[in-house]
Amino acid sequence: MRYSIFSLLAVAFAACSPDSSSSAVASPPADLLARNTVVASYEKMVDIPCRFMTADCPDRCDHATRVAVFRVIKNEDYAKLGEYGDDKMMEGGAVTVDMLKDEPGQAPAVRELISSLKQGDKVRMTVHHNYVKDETANYPARPVVSIEAVK
Repeated sequence: MRYSIFSLLAVAFAACSPDSSSSAVASPPADLLARNTVVASYEKMVDIPCRFMTADCPDRCDHATRVAVFRVIKNEDYAKLGEYGDDKMMEGGAVTVDMLKDEPGQAPAVRELISSLKQGDKVRMTVHHNYVKDETANYPARPVVSIEAVK
Protein backbone atom coordinates (compact mmCIF):
# COMPACT_ATOMS: atom_id res chain seq x y z
CA MET A 1 0.00 0.00 0.00
CA ARG A 2 1.31 3.43 -0.94
CA TYR A 3 1.07 6.44 1.42
CA SER A 4 1.74 10.07 0.70
CA ILE A 5 3.67 12.24 3.10
CA PHE A 6 0.48 14.22 3.75
CA SER A 7 -1.48 11.17 4.90
CA LEU A 8 1.38 10.15 7.20
CA LEU A 9 1.53 13.67 8.65
CA ALA A 10 -2.23 13.68 9.16
CA VAL A 11 -2.04 10.41 11.10
CA ALA A 12 0.87 11.69 13.18
CA PHE A 13 -0.94 14.97 13.89
CA ALA A 14 -4.12 13.16 14.93
CA ALA A 15 -2.13 10.95 17.30
CA CYS A 16 -0.45 13.98 18.89
CA SER A 17 -3.57 16.16 19.09
CA PRO A 18 -5.04 16.84 22.53
CA ASP A 19 -8.31 15.18 23.43
CA SER A 20 -11.19 17.14 21.91
CA SER A 21 -12.99 17.16 25.26
CA SER A 22 -10.35 19.39 26.86
CA SER A 23 -11.11 23.07 26.30
CA ALA A 24 -7.76 24.52 27.39
CA VAL A 25 -5.20 24.99 24.64
CA ALA A 26 -1.62 25.39 25.79
CA SER A 27 0.23 28.36 24.32
CA PRO A 28 3.83 27.94 23.25
CA PRO A 29 6.41 29.60 25.52
CA ALA A 30 6.89 33.31 24.84
CA ASP A 31 8.87 36.29 26.11
CA LEU A 32 6.80 39.40 26.89
CA LEU A 33 8.51 42.34 25.16
CA ALA A 34 5.90 45.09 25.67
CA ARG A 35 2.45 45.70 27.11
CA ASN A 36 -0.05 48.41 26.07
CA THR A 37 -3.42 49.05 27.72
CA VAL A 38 -5.49 51.45 25.63
CA VAL A 39 -8.97 52.84 25.31
CA ALA A 40 -9.95 52.51 21.66
CA SER A 41 -12.95 53.07 19.41
CA TYR A 42 -14.18 50.29 17.12
CA GLU A 43 -14.08 51.53 13.52
CA LYS A 44 -14.81 48.74 11.06
CA MET A 45 -14.26 45.20 9.83
CA VAL A 46 -11.90 44.83 6.85
CA ASP A 47 -11.56 41.81 4.56
CA ILE A 48 -7.98 41.29 3.40
CA PRO A 49 -7.77 39.03 0.33
CA CYS A 50 -5.01 36.54 -0.43
CA ARG A 51 -2.02 38.11 -2.18
CA PHE A 52 -1.23 34.99 -4.29
CA MET A 53 2.31 34.55 -2.96
CA THR A 54 2.58 30.75 -2.78
CA ALA A 55 1.65 27.72 -4.86
CA ASP A 56 -1.22 27.00 -2.45
CA CYS A 57 -2.90 30.35 -3.17
CA PRO A 58 -5.73 31.10 -3.12
CA ASP A 59 -7.54 27.87 -2.23
CA ARG A 60 -5.34 26.24 0.42
CA CYS A 61 -3.08 29.03 1.72
CA ASP A 62 -5.10 30.56 4.58
CA HIS A 63 -3.66 34.01 3.75
CA ALA A 64 -6.99 35.81 3.34
CA THR A 65 -8.26 37.19 6.60
CA ARG A 66 -10.79 39.50 8.24
CA VAL A 67 -9.60 42.08 10.77
CA ALA A 68 -11.36 44.37 13.22
CA VAL A 69 -9.87 47.87 13.22
CA PHE A 70 -9.76 50.01 16.35
CA ARG A 71 -8.53 53.62 16.70
CA VAL A 72 -6.59 54.44 19.91
CA ILE A 73 -8.20 57.21 21.97
CA LYS A 74 -5.71 57.15 24.85
CA ASN A 75 -2.97 54.94 26.26
CA GLU A 76 -3.58 54.13 29.92
CA ASP A 77 -0.61 51.90 30.67
CA TYR A 78 2.59 51.06 28.81
CA ALA A 79 5.61 48.97 29.69
CA LYS A 80 8.55 48.04 27.46
CA LEU A 81 9.93 44.90 29.04
CA GLY A 82 12.32 43.75 26.32
CA GLU A 83 14.88 45.46 24.11
CA TYR A 84 12.83 44.94 20.94
CA GLY A 85 9.36 45.62 22.38
CA ASP A 86 6.80 47.74 20.54
CA ASP A 87 6.66 51.46 21.22
CA LYS A 88 3.85 53.07 23.16
CA MET A 89 0.58 53.13 21.17
CA MET A 90 -0.20 56.76 20.46
CA GLU A 91 -3.53 58.55 20.15
CA GLY A 92 -4.92 58.05 16.65
CA GLY A 93 -2.95 54.85 16.05
CA ALA A 94 -4.65 51.71 14.80
CA VAL A 95 -4.99 48.34 16.50
CA THR A 96 -6.10 45.35 14.41
CA VAL A 97 -7.45 42.02 15.63
CA ASP A 98 -7.63 38.96 13.36
CA MET A 99 -11.20 37.66 13.48
CA LEU A 100 -10.50 34.29 11.81
CA LYS A 101 -7.82 32.96 14.15
CA ASP A 102 -6.41 33.76 17.57
CA GLU A 103 -2.85 34.86 18.16
CA PRO A 104 -0.96 32.60 20.60
CA GLY A 105 -1.93 33.76 24.09
CA GLN A 106 -5.06 35.65 23.04
CA ALA A 107 -8.03 35.55 25.39
CA PRO A 108 -10.80 33.26 24.07
CA ALA A 109 -13.60 35.83 24.50
CA VAL A 110 -11.92 38.54 22.42
CA ARG A 111 -13.44 37.66 19.04
CA GLU A 112 -16.84 37.03 20.63
CA LEU A 113 -16.95 40.51 22.22
CA ILE A 114 -15.68 42.20 19.05
CA SER A 115 -18.42 40.50 17.00
CA SER A 116 -21.04 42.24 19.16
CA LEU A 117 -19.56 45.76 18.76
CA LYS A 118 -21.05 48.54 16.65
CA GLN A 119 -19.08 51.29 14.93
CA GLY A 120 -18.01 53.91 17.49
CA ASP A 121 -18.22 51.58 20.53
CA LYS A 122 -15.35 52.08 22.96
CA VAL A 123 -13.29 49.31 24.55
CA ARG A 124 -10.38 49.01 26.95
CA MET A 125 -7.92 46.44 25.67
CA THR A 126 -4.53 45.15 26.71
CA VAL A 127 -2.24 44.11 23.87
CA HIS A 128 0.97 42.19 24.54
CA HIS A 129 3.94 42.06 22.20
CA ASN A 130 5.33 38.54 22.65
CA TYR A 131 8.25 36.72 21.09
CA VAL A 132 6.93 33.18 20.72
CA LYS A 133 9.33 30.24 20.82
CA ASP A 134 7.68 27.36 19.00
CA GLU A 135 9.16 23.93 18.22
CA THR A 136 9.60 24.88 14.58
CA ALA A 137 10.02 28.67 14.59
CA ASN A 138 10.39 31.85 16.63
CA TYR A 139 8.10 34.73 15.72
CA PRO A 140 6.38 37.86 17.12
CA ALA A 141 2.75 37.76 18.25
CA ARG A 142 0.50 40.58 19.41
CA PRO A 143 -2.44 38.97 21.23
CA VAL A 144 -5.24 40.92 22.87
CA VAL A 145 -5.09 39.42 26.37
CA SER A 146 -8.07 41.35 27.76
CA ILE A 147 -10.88 43.45 26.35
CA GLU A 148 -13.92 45.08 27.91
CA ALA A 149 -16.56 47.50 26.68
CA VAL A 150 -16.47 50.98 28.25
CA LYS A 151 -18.91 53.87 28.14
